[in-house]
Amino acid sequence: MLDYIKSEWIKQKRTFHTSLLFVGPAVSMLVCIFLMAGIFIQTASYNWWYITFLPFTFTYICSAIVCREKRHNYHNLFSAVEDKKKLWYAKIFVSVIYFAITIAIFCVLIECVGLIFGQAISPVHNLLAGLILVLTFAWQIPLWMLAALKGNLFLSVFLSVVCNLGFGAFFAPAKLWWVPFAIPARMMCPVLNILPNGLLMDGSHALNDAGVILPGILITVVMFVIISVISAKIFEKQEA
Repeated sequence: MLDYIKSEWIKQKRTFHTSLLFVGPAVSMLVCIFLMAGIFIQTASYNWWYITFLPFTFTYICSAIVCREKRHNYHNLFSAVEDKKKLWYAKIFVSVIYFAITIAIFCVLIECVGLIFGQAISPVHNLLAGLILVLTFAWQIPLWMLAALKGNLFLSVFLSVVCNLGFGAFFAPAKLWWVPFAIPARMMCPVLNILPNGLLMDGSHALNDAGVILPGILITVVMFVIISVISAKIFEKQEA
């Protein structure tokens, strides 16, 4: 399995889509620097990041990993691969690593912005929020990879942004916060004291309930495992 991962990592180096690891967080930050002021730059950047820029960034990257080989009919890859499922799992693993890297870059930029314009989010809460975003978004990676496999890159990116923006904003503050697409936005309420609409939240707000964090993480981790296994079985039947 390690050989599959190494091979996948080498194939993706110096490709256009990996540049989004840096571009996505930077654009999110620059937009808020121009539109907001003071400590609100940090809070607005986080809100825009996990609602729009993050779904676009990681979906484009993981979908491009699939579409790059699909576009060239897999370069006779299947004839040289012993286990297609391992190849698919390697793609998921590399995509998760890229995903974690882009979130880490964003967290570093948030700290830099805080030092310059004022800090509304502490380093501890920034780190916790980044970790939770990795855990609660990762399940979407095999989902959108599968969408790219059966459709195309545009379809997977479009559906990702629509689902995360629509479900995240609509269900996160409601009783249906456990809808998977809404979970990341709901988790940010008690962690960062930011509502899904970007407004700051006081400590007495009903959404300031840390009790949703563990169930939310468990739901998304289980979904990650289930969708990874199902998508691997579908990929195994893929013909060049």
